[in-house]
Amino acid sequence: MGRPQGWGLPASWNLNQIIFGVLSLLFFILPLHQLGAGIVFSICFLLNLVNIWKTGQFWPAIQIPRTISRPLWALFILSGVSTLWSENPAACALNWLWVVGQEAGIFYLVLRYASTGRRTLFLTKIFMISAGIVAAFGIWQYFFGTSLQNMEWIDHQAFKHLSRRAISTLVNPNILGTFLVSTVAYCEGLFAPLKGGKTRWALVGIFLLSTACLILTFSRGNWVAYFWVLFIFAGAFYHKAFLPFIGGGLGVLYLFWNQLAERLMSIFSVHDTSAELRFFYLESSLDMIRDHPFGVGWYGYGYAFPDYNFFISEDVFMYHSHNLLLNVTAELGIPGLLLFLCVMVRLFLLAREIRNRNRTLPWLRGVACGYMASLVGIFISGLTDHTLFNSQLGMLFWAGNAILLIADRLSGGRGGPSGTASSCVASEVRNK
Repeated sequence: MGRPQGWGLPASWNLNQIIFGVLSLLFFILPLHQLGAGIVFSICFLLNLVNIWKTGQFWPAIQIPRTISRPLWALFILSGVSTLWSENPAACALNWLWVVGQEAGIFYLVLRYASTGRRTLFLTKIFMISAGIVAAFGIWQYFFGTSLQNMEWIDHQAFKHLSRRAISTLVNPNILGTFLVSTVAYCEGLFAPLKGGKTRWALVGIFLLSTACLILTFSRGNWVAYFWVLFIFAGAFYHKAFLPFIGGGLGVLYLFWNQLAERLMSIFSVHDTSAELRFFYLESSLDMIRDHPFGVGWYGYGYAFPDYNFFISEDVFMYHSHNLLLNVTAELGIPGLLLFLCVMVRLFLLAREIRNRNRTLPWLRGVACGYMASLVGIFISGLTDHTLFNSQLGMLFWAGNAILLIADRLSGGRGGPSGTASSCVASEVRNK
């Protein structure tokens, strides 16, 4: 007797739909629980391998522009090969397999199983709901949690009145801050082109929760990034928000001037341990790049750092430089930096092109606006920390890149249809 047709599932189901369901669960759980996200990703990818074996199809239907795919492939290959010249090739290769494997994996899964308008919109909604939960929990945790007292990222000598910082479901306040800046960027981006209704009110609610939680992280670099994200929104996407932006900013400064001013001005102080260390990290990273113009290998920063460590305990393993671009350059060299910047610039220009297309659907235009604002926020916050080192943020970042490429196709790019309902239906049929 043969095995049941359709793997024993109802006739109305297929493996493609099941994988998309697991992918949706991954989008929801990714900001909430790191280990849980890793487990769900593994399940999703294994189901994908079964689907490849069953259908014989590997490549997604989405065609990535060559101006993006070529430097992206080069960056991917370089990151893997670079582990060979690191000081600990085995450990660096294992980290590459796990971290880059997950980031490249979710990029591929989104391109393959969420290539329709309906599915992409659903994943976007799932992410926003999860982000709202993260922000709400962070606020509750700050006021009612007991686990935030005297944590290692609080400098009590420099900030005597600062006893706690929100971390929510993420690893530390800076990682949470970058996540919230990206959330705010997408809230604004999606809000601007929409025409009223419940969706807009939901976006306003998530925006306010994220803003409140971001303040409670006391993450200075992300506060500055948040300001620039708001400025881009008011200046480029939605001019009506300019006066509320000014008024809201003045109101927050009036209510919390003492705490905010002390924290912001400390960016330029060397009496704050965190700021002082960042200047030392900057010097060490520049020396490392000077000695290794082709990089120390993916994940090799921590193994090369002891040769440039003149200011902290030798027992501390420094995983990364506290600067996004310096970390990329230190590990992947100047060629890696150029490839990374090439991919990011091309994606930014693609998002701008999507926004300016005449027949682009409002929510696709919102995704493009949100992507541009979030990219600016990530690069601004990346001046003081490398939060994309965190696997949760890294996976969300590359998932966002994949969604932008889908938005390009749905809005008429790469020979695709112009974002109409018929295009979504046609693509849905191809996915089944």
